[in-house]
Amino acid sequence: HDVDLRLGVGVDHLVADDGGRVRAVALADGSVVEASVVVVGIGVAPRIDWLAGSGLTIDDGVVCDEHLRAAPGIVAVGDIVRWPSRRFGRSLRLEHWEHAVQSGEAAARTLLAEGGLIDRPLEAYDPVPWFWSDQYDRKIQLAGLSGPDDRVEVVIGDTAEHRFVALYGRDDRVVAVLGMNRPRHVMQLRALVAEGASFDEGLARARELA
Repeated sequence: HDVDLRLGVGVDHLVADDGGRVRAVALADGSVVEASVVVVGIGVAPRIDWLAGSGLTIDDGVVCDEHLRAAPGIVAVGDIVRWPSRRFGRSLRLEHWEHAVQSGEAAARTLLAEGGLIDRPLEAYDPVPWFWSDQYDRKIQLAGLSGPDDRVEVVIGDTAEHRFVALYGRDDRVVAVLGMNRPRHVMQLRALVAEGASFDEGLARARELA
């Protein structure tokens, strides 16, 4: 598809023509990539500066409890909320539209409970993050959160064929499922992350599907 990925190297500077328009990107390794258009995708920062002095706890987001409560009667949702995930053993802040929907529903339940409008116990907000991307003829899906030190095993298919599923393990638990062009298998194995299944159990269930 005429796509050239440059991995492990950063951008040093943009090169402009005499008219001030970008014509190339100079990389840190000294190479230069010709370009007529440059798209910068470097992530986002939560817009929470207006909350300074509000009394809320701010730490790369609005810090909440497991019910998305920032303070009595105050909840936060979407990209700005930072909450403690029992599943992953750390606080999380996610930037994804599905999380925005799910956190909105959970926060609404919290407010309803505070107002005495629901009487059932609240469940801790702890979803399995879910990301995907379609690149030409390849569908890439990730359920869970992977890390650089995780144990990784391809359990279905072959990476050379660009059609596979891999499990990520940490502390003997399945923490993520990555798939390429295997949407059905990813959806089936996504439950391993939700259940906190052991890595050996994940391997066994994957073998049943292979």
